Amino acid sequence: MPSKARAALVAAVLAVGAAAFAGAAQAAPAIHAHRGGTVLHGKPTYAEETLDSYRNAAANGFVFEVDAKLTGDGIPVAIHDATLDRTSTCTGEVRSFTRAALRGCRLDVLGSPGGGLRTRAVKPRGSIPTIAEVLELARVTGAKVNLEIKNVPTDPDYDPTPAYANRVMDVVVAAGLPRSQLLIQSFIPANLDAAKRRLAGVPTSLLTFPAGPAEIAVALDKGYTWLSPRWPIAIDFVREAHRHDKLVAPYTINERAEAKAAGRADVDALITDDPSMVAGALGLRPVEGLTARLTRRGARVDVSGRLLVPRRKLCTGAVTLRVLAGKRAVRFSRTRLARDCTYAVATQAPRGARLRATVGFGGNDHLLPRLIGPRPVR
Repeated sequence: MPSKARAALVAAVLAVGAAAFAGAAQAAPAIHAHRGGTVLHGKPTYAEETLDSYRNAAANGFVFEVDAKLTGDGIPVAIHDATLDRTSTCTGEVRSFTRAALRGCRLDVLGSPGGGLRTRAVKPRGSIPTIAEVLELARVTGAKVNLEIKNVPTDPDYDPTPAYANRVMDVVVAAGLPRSQLLIQSFIPANLDAAKRRLAGVPTSLLTFPAGPAEIAVALDKGYTWLSPRWPIAIDFVREAHRHDKLVAPYTINERAEAKAAGRADVDALITDDPSMVAGALGLRPVEGLTARLTRRGARVDVSGRLLVPRRKLCTGAVTLRVLAGKRAVRFSRTRLARDCTYAVATQAPRGARLRATVGFGGNDHLLPRLIGPRPVR
């Protein structure tokens, strides 16, 4: 699929739209921060699926890849395993803990044990967030979310009925994120079918171990938007999926050579524990900084600043001001960067309300996005 056509298709089914990362559609594949993206250029930096890891992902325009498990009292929480042993100070199954009890489980390792990259034991810190908390972070930052309904037959908490998926979707629906910010993935078609029933039009992704005609046929029959096979995959598979208007996001790509090969295969997204490394392998670099001076004048919010880059010729793309009041995004406004890397943009907002704002550079063919905020608007 030509890069322009792919970018248009990606923008249609998994883009922030008018939110913080405006203008981020580009020839490079989207980068999904697997379990939050626990590794930074080979260095274990974050514990799995923590709000800190997702904040870093949001700041750099990476998609949140997150797993949903249920506590004993039915609260969806962000954790990959059915048990707590691998990543926390607690032992036993997640479903044997209430949400209140789970708050006492501290995370004691950085990186993703078993994922093939370095890890580091640390003094216990932080806690396991709920899916509602992760989705709220996505709401206020405008980040995209790839949420796996982790109801699989190989786990002891597997539920063959739709109840598990429906409980996760209760929280997704209540969060009220636009469908353009959401992707629901699962190895089990029944989980995706439940998601489609609960949230019509939500993009869905079938996780698979093999990558062949049978998997494409299932996606076609069921109306799933994406296929997410285990790497490595054949270029012919990607071409055939694209021929049937399906997008491809392989997992888990943790080496530079793999990232480059996936890029050459024309995949639409990559799922990785080290999103910064993958970005570099794809020719994307972080910006040096983004300045933002927010000012409120009655019903008007203004922001001005500068994108900090080593060369002015990199100053292409858009900056979006996103103003929030309470539980909803109020206004969006977008502007193009000037040739000298400066920008100025304004939008209207309710008088008297407590406002927060994000300012986001959407990235371009050479630079990653950069997000500031949310910040209170004084």
